[in-house]
Amino acid sequence: MPQLIAIGQVRKPFGLKGHCYVDGFGSGLARLKSPCPVLVGPGETQARPVVIAELKSSPRGFVCRFDGAGDRDAAEAFRDVFIFVDQSELAPLKGNEFYHFELEGMTVVTAREQKPVGVVLNVENFPTVDALNVRKEDGSMIIIALGKGIIEKIDRENKCVVVSDSALEQII
Repeated sequence: MPQLIAIGQVRKPFGLKGHCYVDGFGSGLARLKSPCPVLVGPGETQARPVVIAELKSSPRGFVCRFDGAGDRDAAEAFRDVFIFVDQSELAPLKGNEFYHFELEGMTVVTAREQKPVGVVLNVENFPTVDALNVRKEDGSMIIIALGKGIIEKIDRENKCVVVSDSALEQII
């Protein structure tokens, strides 16, 4: 059974020719070359196949047009849907690159003592930075920005995110 991975979410129509603004999750959407088949829907179980006819980067994220959506009204039907691809279609990443779904379930630990802080529930896409939603050991929630000076290492092998001690002191 295919494992669908959300690589973006359509925000709203743009212009009169069927284009939409899209938020990309990680680098998955940026790696697509149009035209390309994807699945769209409010969730994985309701996803249906479509083709992204056009895709380009813009200062406000991405702009795309789906095959068959030639005007603003047709583009409106895609508002708020997620864009999915099968995990097997994602390009392998090198070095310290990662897909957001890979971080879910990882343990967050301190850099100095490797002391567990909590578990990554999901990754949020904010306009200026992506951030980890982390459930701490005591059940409370914290948000940790995915930025230089904050995240020291993503350790796939040990399934943990190593966070700078000084950054954690400011967050907690």
